[in-house]
Amino acid sequence: SKWEIKRCQCCGSRGTHLACSSIKSWEENWECMECRSIIAKSGNYSKRKKHSLTTSEKTDGTTCLLEEPSPKCPRQSPGSQRNCLQSPKIMCQNNLSPCSHLELPASNRVTMSLSPLMSNRNWSQRKKYLRNQRMEASNILKELKLQVNTKTTRLNINADNIWNSTLKGFRQRNFSPTNTIEIKFTNCKNRSKRDTFAASKRHFFQLLMHHLQNSSLFEGSSAKNLSLDFQAVKENLYFEAGKMIAVSLVHGGPSPGFFSKTLFNCLVYGPENVKPALEDVADVDVAQTIQMIKYANSLPSLQSAIHNSYEFLAAAGCLRPVTALCDKNMLVNDILIHHVIKRIMSPLESFRQGLKTLGVLEKMQMHPDAFSSILCHKPERLSAETICDLFTIHCSSDVNEVEGADFWMGYLQDVESGESVVTLEDILLFVTGSFSIPPIGFDPEPTIKFLHISYPVGNRLLNCLELPITKTYEQFKNKMEVTIRNTLRVERE
Repeated sequence: SKWEIKRCQCCGSRGTHLACSSIKSWEENWECMECRSIIAKSGNYSKRKKHSLTTSEKTDGTTCLLEEPSPKCPRQSPGSQRNCLQSPKIMCQNNLSPCSHLELPASNRVTMSLSPLMSNRNWSQRKKYLRNQRMEASNILKELKLQVNTKTTRLNINADNIWNSTLKGFRQRNFSPTNTIEIKFTNCKNRSKRDTFAASKRHFFQLLMHHLQNSSLFEGSSAKNLSLDFQAVKENLYFEAGKMIAVSLVHGGPSPGFFSKTLFNCLVYGPENVKPALEDVADVDVAQTIQMIKYANSLPSLQSAIHNSYEFLAAAGCLRPVTALCDKNMLVNDILIHHVIKRIMSPLESFRQGLKTLGVLEKMQMHPDAFSSILCHKPERLSAETICDLFTIHCSSDVNEVEGADFWMGYLQDVESGESVVTLEDILLFVTGSFSIPPIGFDPEPTIKFLHISYPVGNRLLNCLELPITKTYEQFKNKMEVTIRNTLRVERE
């Protein structure tokens, strides 16, 4: 059962439950943290772990590697992959089972070629890999969310002062990360009446992650490391930041997406196993000093660079005798380790403790590749294929409603190609109140219903898009354009 123990494949002296570590099958290997640390020191920790399929799962006589397919895109046999937008998921109301195919009448059918949609989207192996890892992270976060109970904690948030109001809410005596969080924006004039508690909560976490990315707690351009802010250390703000990120991930908010690989590896493998690089140095003066030493092409020029930076090197504890040009490599390494890691050990440990909230850090250490895909990378840019796969269409036996699915797919293609006044992000925002798909996914999952209504309706309470039944595609597109554009414009105003 899932409560049986899987032993560490390296030492065999430690074990874990399948359920606790989100191991998908007995064929998958697992290592304890001590052995993972040894692997990290050898420099092999960044390699993707794969495991062999059982004999019954092999497609031929060769050894296969297991790669999890998307639960919404069934695995296709080689040579059968379609070069077009996949048909949307359709659930029939009479038996609530997926329709096997679309039977569309010849009349009023939209004639359109969907083949360029996939031919223009030949994802690289890296993007496919990230997509699979994000899917794994989503499943892990859903397991962590089982800790959240129905008891509600309300946070009064001022969107114009997001950090202080959040800090006050997280530090209040009755706050618990296992309680259901309800957000009340105190400057409610800026919030739409259509927003549900779930949409308000997602918007709150979006504002919070944006603030953290640009706060004094982090430094760097796009890939950020922790900074050294003495006042923040004194006020224990690094712990609070880690806690906020953990709560956002489990409660359906966005991920930061701005961690550098160095920061992530320090959190997962321990700072003693990480070798920082020059791009991790945000301080321009320190970076110039390192460059002068690194690119010195003679012993006199190296000694001159060290002499010019004597005070800095002495304060950092990096002074060492230099008798040969090759000594510069060890010196550069010492400076990088001091500036990027040793200098921020106190903030790093505090940040790690905050990320332990709801068991997030432990899962990061067990599944580094999955969490790296959401903490070190921004969300995947929306595509027509992504939106089509996200929504499940609920239909009755009315054939016109099924034809509406054809209109819906055609409209997504028009939006993606720029032949629309709205964007794919606008569509998602109209239905869910979010610009992007959160790492944990939406709850409830987004659905589409075709109804005898005049204009489309975005039901954010249920993440449901209610679409009108029209006779022609032109009518359908016009109703979508007018409604989504005007609704979002009013909300922004």
